[in-house]
Amino acid sequence: MNKTKAQTLSEQKEAFTKYSVPRVLLKFILPAALSQLTFLILNLADAFFVGRTGDTFQISAMTITFPIVMILTCIGTIFGVGANANMALELGKGNRERAKTFSAFAVYTAGGIIALLSFILVAAKEPLLLMIGANEDSLGFCVDYLFWTFHIGCVPLVLSQVFSQLFLAEGEAEISAIGIAGAGALNVILDPVFIFGFHMGIAGAGFATCIANYISFVFYLMMYYIRRKTTVVCFHPRYFKVKDRICTRVLAVGVPAGLVLMCMNICDFVRNYYFNIFGGQVELAAWGVVQKIGNAFMQICVGIAQGIRPVVSYNYACGLLKRVRSIINGGIAVMGAWVLFCQALVAVIPTLIVNLLIPSGESVPVAVSYLRTWIFCIIGFGFIELFNAAFQSIGRWKISMANTIVNKGLLLTPIMILLANLFGIDGIVISQPITENLTAIVLFVIYLTLIKQEKRCR
Repeated sequence: MNKTKAQTLSEQKEAFTKYSVPRVLLKFILPAALSQLTFLILNLADAFFVGRTGDTFQISAMTITFPIVMILTCIGTIFGVGANANMALELGKGNRERAKTFSAFAVYTAGGIIALLSFILVAAKEPLLLMIGANEDSLGFCVDYLFWTFHIGCVPLVLSQVFSQLFLAEGEAEISAIGIAGAGALNVILDPVFIFGFHMGIAGAGFATCIANYISFVFYLMMYYIRRKTTVVCFHPRYFKVKDRICTRVLAVGVPAGLVLMCMNICDFVRNYYFNIFGGQVELAAWGVVQKIGNAFMQICVGIAQGIRPVVSYNYACGLLKRVRSIINGGIAVMGAWVLFCQALVAVIPTLIVNLLIPSGESVPVAVSYLRTWIFCIIGFGFIELFNAAFQSIGRWKISMANTIVNKGLLLTPIMILLANLFGIDGIVISQPITENLTAIVLFVIYLTLIKQEKRCR
């Protein structure tokens, strides 16, 4: 049975303002984490099955292309997260029509930008790949994988991420989760079919990812059509606006979230460059494994942070400051549990984790060594994401933006370059744990100060 608009509004208000803190965290964090994990599920599945080919050059091609394909997730995050927080804020104020303008802006802008970037990459692809570590043996594999993932499949992947965040903003957590989880499951099924069944290798991995993205995108379009009379998820052209602070508000929230990924992407380009100087294809393949594992851990952190964002925004707009603090504190507890789990996992079974992506070979012990050092950065990264989400949700986006620029832009890459030149590969691996944990301590102090100020103001 189709819900009436009044029923939808009532259910949204109950979910945002009446559910217990554990229940509301479960409802919103789980699908948000799955949404962020979409790309990593697809990429991890690709890395898992490509690793079974035993071809070092195909495995290193996955590492080399990773920062390029991650651009898709950056764009999806900027516009999906930016629209998500603003839609939740407007729904908390009862402004459904204005919420639709944020939705339409995110859909059209994200789709247009990524299509343009795909076109630009056609000309710049091979020189870029050679600069960041490809050689004559791995270049063809890189080009084949990018053809399907970046050129043919880029728009549906980005828009699936955006739609997932839009549905989540109005409390439709189940829809958000199903589209994302379905894409990941389908990719896992299709990868071995094309990689081994049709002997396509890494190109088959890209083709499987492309198919999964299109099916996920179609699912979200179907959900929109079914709920078109009650949902604020919208991409009707008449709602597309850039003025009236639509663009600035989306970017104010979305850019800090996406800038984290973009700055890390830049760092990945630089890191691959130095790995190519101080090591070779074995070291690149080993780091690629750590990169996939590490990003899987980090994307769950991002999902936890994104899960609390619309709930904090909605309650803050309603003036429920005590509930806002309770939700943020609940998020801190969830984040703490997750990062401790990651630390324990790597401490106990690092080789087993690496073997999931590379069953054997000379890259395995190298990857284990890198992973044992890198994992310490997950603590700082997780809490940085959480505090940034909290700042954005209460309108303190300038703090979040400044932190992102300083931490990921002014500290991480320069420190990595410095340590790489001083200590070689060891310096590259240790640079992120240092910068992430120091930044997290600073943000925690800022958070405590802001909460006290908000309490006095209310």
